[in-house]
Amino acid sequence: MKKTFVFTVLLISLMVVFSFGQQFVDIFKPEANVKYGGTLKLVMPWGPLTFNLNPFLPQGVHLGIIPELYEPLFYINSLNGNTTPILGTNYKWEDNNLKLVVSVRQGVKWSDGQPFTAQDVAFTFNYLKKYPALDNSGIWSSVNNLQSVVASGDTVVFTFSKPNTPLLYYIAGILITPEHIWSNITNPATYTNPNPVVTGPFLFKSFTSPDQVVAVKNPNYWMKGRPYIDQIVMQSVNSNTTALLYMIKHDYDVSYLFIPDPQKAWVEKDPELNHIWWPTNNVNILYLNTLKFPFNNPLFRKAISMAIDRNLLEKTAYFGTGGYDVSPTGIIPAQQKEWLDPTLTSLAASLVTYNPKAAQQLLTSIGFVKNSAGQLCGPDGKPLPTFKILVGAGWTDFISMAQVISQELQEIGISTTIDQEPWNTYISSVMTGTYDMVICWGTGTGPSPYYLYYQEFNPAFSASKIGETAVSDYSRYTNPLITAALEVFASSSDPNIQKQAIYTIERIVLQDVPFVVLTNRTNFFDYSTAHFVGWPSESNPYASGGNFDGPDGLPMSLIIHLK
Repeated sequence: MKKTFVFTVLLISLMVVFSFGQQFVDIFKPEANVKYGGTLKLVMPWGPLTFNLNPFLPQGVHLGIIPELYEPLFYINSLNGNTTPILGTNYKWEDNNLKLVVSVRQGVKWSDGQPFTAQDVAFTFNYLKKYPALDNSGIWSSVNNLQSVVASGDTVVFTFSKPNTPLLYYIAGILITPEHIWSNITNPATYTNPNPVVTGPFLFKSFTSPDQVVAVKNPNYWMKGRPYIDQIVMQSVNSNTTALLYMIKHDYDVSYLFIPDPQKAWVEKDPELNHIWWPTNNVNILYLNTLKFPFNNPLFRKAISMAIDRNLLEKTAYFGTGGYDVSPTGIIPAQQKEWLDPTLTSLAASLVTYNPKAAQQLLTSIGFVKNSAGQLCGPDGKPLPTFKILVGAGWTDFISMAQVISQELQEIGISTTIDQEPWNTYISSVMTGTYDMVICWGTGTGPSPYYLYYQEFNPAFSASKIGETAVSDYSRYTNPLITAALEVFASSSDPNIQKQAIYTIERIVLQDVPFVVLTNRTNFFDYSTAHFVGWPSESNPYASGGNFDGPDGLPMSLIIHLK
């Protein structure tokens, strides 16, 4: 009889009760009628892999199995903010939010048998401070006000010079490393970590160059009896097409893969077994370079927004999988009910409703008028130049959107060409501000809109001159009122105060249109229930379905059981 595997993660297994300053309640109840054994097989279109198991390096550099080996303090679901305790069991803010106190889990051992302690946590964060090149989340950035991290008994105390409660999201996700190993590593930026010592549910077994990684279950994992399966095999292939063919044949169980028209190309091939979990966790944005004329005019930017048919963009690029409830504030659907100011509904709708006639009238009101040749002319009477819409070379979704936008802007007299650039050139143009318009993604994601706005509008991440590097404020728009609202949000743990701060930013975003939101941006989590069931879904979004080398894809405490 064919075995049916049941997949779940720690987020399902842990029923968590949480509130500020109170203890988490962890319930580790074993599944009934569980059988042990089996192999989960993943396939990814990453091409040839280079061996590296350094947990401090960013996604895309290390092998994708890292999140199943190393663990963070907490897992915070970026879709809904739900928090699961991992190596941390509880946290609380003290001293008017100047101290974050985290309790660490007891009885955990590293895979070499050494005990895990609060000192390992403190060491990990201070190691990031010692080697700033490893601090990919900017934990120790001057804008984040973190002063010190020290172990105190079974707790770790993070002390701030100014309150910064949102930094918890980044602190929670840092993978914790053993002090007795890494204290001896003096070249961490180049160290490949060939024999990782970990606390996670799986242990590294082998890497077969250039394309396969195998991990086996940790027999001494702190969650007794878990994981239920024996191993994970991660296979990398050279193309999306190859990965999809493997999935269609059920040779592999899961992939993170953009599939054009996924219902037809994947789901309908075997509707009972083939599924997708493509939740919206971000937005796609048309960035307008606010340091260049005429994009420095907020009403001109507003007119561009009104001239774009977002429903057509969604249908053309994503076949409707991202949905049509896109907000010009950049707030994703899952967060709109809680965070979107209801008094701004009408204003928001005016910016995402396709209305080229109103866009033309708005342009006319600020002195931009078509000539007899249909060219839009500036207030000086001269035709505007042809602008470039920058996209990544070969990015079919962005290219499709650029083609639609180019045609629609032509209708209001704006001439454009599509500029496809390889990744290195593309991102360099975006960050140095040499582009005119560029299609890209929102630069911040997290359990509230704060994380988008923090990355998009914090002056520390911006630049005031073309040629200077903007870390994440690609439009190069800043506003002192937004800066103040971000500080208000960060200084408080009161949800009502934080919500009012976000409302302030939303209103400014709708009035000034610092960026033009195009579509929702989804993850691309594709899976088969031929061998495993219980995957994350719309009805059970315990994980956001992110890429496998990040915490939201296959979260670090992967728990798999047979049934």
